[in-house]
Amino acid sequence: SEAEGVSLNNLGLVADTRGDLTESERFYRQSLIVSREIGDRGLEALVLNNLGKLSLTKGELVEAQQIFQETMTIAKEVGDSLVELTVLSNLGDIAKRQGDLAEAERLYLESQAISIETGFVEGKGASMNNLGALEQLRGNLIEAERFFRESLAINKDLGIRSGEALDLLFIGEIVQAQGNPLSAEQLYQ
Repeated sequence: SEAEGVSLNNLGLVADTRGDLTESERFYRQSLIVSREIGDRGLEALVLNNLGKLSLTKGELVEAQQIFQETMTIAKEVGDSLVELTVLSNLGDIAKRQGDLAEAERLYLESQAISIETGFVEGKGASMNNLGALEQLRGNLIEAERFFRESLAINKDLGIRSGEALDLLFIGEIVQAQGNPLSAEQLYQ
């Protein structure tokens, strides 16, 4: 049943949060079987995305990329923009890890465009954070800080404390790299 598939996926998320990747994968794969048996393509896309993130966490980039491409096909088929923008972001992370910064930027911008088009503000904040990290990697610290500050404003507006903390950490790293350790210290607090 759909409830069983969703429950198994949620158990996978809990195991993932605990850091038990083996258990997490087991639950996701069971959920995937259920979603396919009942023909719930939306659930299937959601579960595949979680399996892709798991492969990404393990550093299995080729497998993750294949899973995300399958996820994207289904997400487009069922019209799930949220899964689409998440997959684009994840594919951007893979491209960044592989050193293809131009492709990573293209994917992050495409994810951001969907966020803006659908009004999913949290997704726009995540895209800004990804673009900031990309610019930081390129050594464009002023541009990186601008993206992180935009992400910070969004996270503050939405009350996403973990996002705020991450943005402040990155801004602090940039300020410190620019020779302002006291300002960085204030941001870290």
